[in-house]
Amino acid sequence: MLISSQLRKSARGVSRLLLNEIPGWAVNTGYDYYSTFYEGQLRLGLPVSEELIKTREELKAMAVGKLALSLYHLFFRATGQRIPRVEIKAVLYDELEKGNLKLTENVIMLTQKQLKHLSQIRFAVPAYFFSTILEEARRRRILLEAFLKDRQPAYFESEIDEREFNGRGDYEIVYYRDYTEEGKEIRFRRLCSMEDVTAGDNRPSVVLIPGFSNNSNCFNVNNRYSLAKDLADRGYWTYLFDPRGMGINEGKFDPFYTVDTLSDYDLPTVVRFVHSRSSGKPSILLGHSMGGMIAEHMPLAWGLRNNFDSLKIPSEQKEALDLILPSQKEVDKSMSSVRATICLGSPRFFEKRAHLLFPVALWLNHLARIFHFHRVPIRELFWMVSQPPFLKHISTAFLHSDLGGVNFLVNPENHTDCTRFSTDYVRKAMESVPLGLGFQFLKAIYNGEGFKRMDATRLNYSKSMGYFPPEIPTFHFFGAADPLAPPSNLKFSSLYPHKVKRVFHLKTADDLKNVEITPERSQLVDFVIHGANHLDLLYGKAAEVLVRPLLHRIINQVWDWDGQYSPSAQAG
Repeated sequence: MLISSQLRKSARGVSRLLLNEIPGWAVNTGYDYYSTFYEGQLRLGLPVSEELIKTREELKAMAVGKLALSLYHLFFRATGQRIPRVEIKAVLYDELEKGNLKLTENVIMLTQKQLKHLSQIRFAVPAYFFSTILEEARRRRILLEAFLKDRQPAYFESEIDEREFNGRGDYEIVYYRDYTEEGKEIRFRRLCSMEDVTAGDNRPSVVLIPGFSNNSNCFNVNNRYSLAKDLADRGYWTYLFDPRGMGINEGKFDPFYTVDTLSDYDLPTVVRFVHSRSSGKPSILLGHSMGGMIAEHMPLAWGLRNNFDSLKIPSEQKEALDLILPSQKEVDKSMSSVRATICLGSPRFFEKRAHLLFPVALWLNHLARIFHFHRVPIRELFWMVSQPPFLKHISTAFLHSDLGGVNFLVNPENHTDCTRFSTDYVRKAMESVPLGLGFQFLKAIYNGEGFKRMDATRLNYSKSMGYFPPEIPTFHFFGAADPLAPPSNLKFSSLYPHKVKRVFHLKTADDLKNVEITPERSQLVDFVIHGANHLDLLYGKAAEVLVRPLLHRIINQVWDWDGQYSPSAQAG
């Protein structure tokens, strides 16, 4: 037995060397050699084509031209004097360059403060004209405050998914739309059990946030594999967040958005909506992979604002950070909107030599430049290797095996009763990603220093978690067999400011008896799930036996800290 075990272990080591480590070394070496001749960094370091940059400049020119024309007529109508459009355009370009104005898709929306600055400071229009200018700006819908106040209704569609058709339960799926502070439309869904929730009740609200190159269908693959329906079955209000350009936001693609965009604008919009619509009810943020990072980066910004005066960073970075952080007033309002954060397989750093996937991802970004793509073609690449008849069986076999440790999605031992899970998951949830997002991950993989912002702040999220609000409890799940977010990420937990910190290593259901979640709100709990790969934290044996029971327990316990919610009393 001992000899056979050693032989199997040796065989696995050899196969990993041949299929993962040597190819990974070769691809990394090729990338390093390529980079010595061509760094591929155009415009903020993004490895994008000249055509895409041209498109971006054309969008800016279009937005400046439209706003300049509106301001020309606005100032003339209010003052009777004509300011040359050429002069107005020059000022707008200058304000964009300084970061005082922001381009949203192909328009520039002005706040009242920005309009006042342009009017009185840049164009020297006497202050007594401003009330007329403001009224005209509202009428022309170039003022962001007026636009947000007069936006379209949030609810725009609903679907019914009943037991007689799905064989599982009765669900209502409601579609919402809202607008970010920059005027960007964002859509999201709410999935609930029809009979278990009632408007105005105190049942938990959970916002599900997908990972890199995934849409929210990753939480609702089918009736069997649906974390969203599992949570709905327990009477939770379940919201599904889609990044811009993905899922139900398809068609609203922005090739330059990053994780910063999602945590600064998109997720806060959804969380504020839930908080407002439910009369002050907070949300529990549950993110997988990149989704967990977004879930924590949003409240991290609140903590950075609360501790802004004590931040010890270079003055230029601090000035830039001051511009992008939410105001203290906004932070004070937002702190009550999040009850807890739960992160499943969310990395804080990457090591490019840990897996063949990482150097391949670096090359994909450069291929996007070479072939003039507007996105990193992850979905297209999967189609190329999985749909042609002569490759279909090979790719299916790869997705459901772990030969050489190359599989970075699942541990096949967790899916012995369903050999199509990985294929179904990838087909339903995988998306290509914008170049900005792809390059942000490329930088994190390539320098190994943690995950950083892509703007002038150069803030290292991973090393700044000491400013995370300690009153928001945080729970991390890591798969022991996950090469994308391995347990080595535990080292970053020492940075968090929480009073209570615990780590639990779980192998069997009996280990759940040893897990303690204290009544202390200021707590950080890390779970290491043995035998779990990246997607095994969502579905499969490890998820069903270890992860799912803990999720239910965490949600119920943190929600009941105010003593107003009892899962047993409200069970439907």
